[in-house]
Amino acid sequence: MPRIRGYGRRTGEQTRSIDIRSLRKAAYVGDAAGNWLNARNELFCAGIRPKHWSDTAITLDGQTLPVTWMPWHFSGSRPFFVCRCGRKVLQLFAPPGYSWRCRHCYGLSYATRQVGQRYRLILKAQKVRERLRADDLGVANPFPPKPKGMHWRRYDRLRARHDQALEQSLMRLKI
Repeated sequence: MPRIRGYGRRTGEQTRSIDIRSLRKAAYVGDAAGNWLNARNELFCAGIRPKHWSDTAITLDGQTLPVTWMPWHFSGSRPFFVCRCGRKVLQLFAPPGYSWRCRHCYGLSYATRQVGQRYRLILKAQKVRERLRADDLGVANPFPPKPKGMHWRRYDRLRARHDQALEQSLMRLKI
């Protein structure tokens, strides 16, 4: 697998991916959700357009992706992709020019594993901002307001996590 621009290993964040949970939300697998049309529109905008689908397989980009259902805690079942290596996974990846496979087949890493501790802490703070649906992810900008429907307790916990990561990042700068 070629490296992207020659630096380190290719990461899952740099690679096109598909998640079985988003396909289930869009009613391609399993029962239809209440907002399945919005979920299908999001997938369509992301360039994911299944040709044929059922509860056991999905045809995408000329490749049939097998789906299996595993029993879940306290009854019910949950869908998983079955990769060619035999792993049952929630997410498959497809680098340009390659077919859909799991993260292990392509040796994909996580972006946070390839940066220093200080930048890892900054990424952690930015992830909190993403969760709060901030327009600007820069850590120097004001902290985003509480989204509608989120409990104050969760918002305060996320704010504390953000502030702690930012403070630790700044302490690493002094060293």
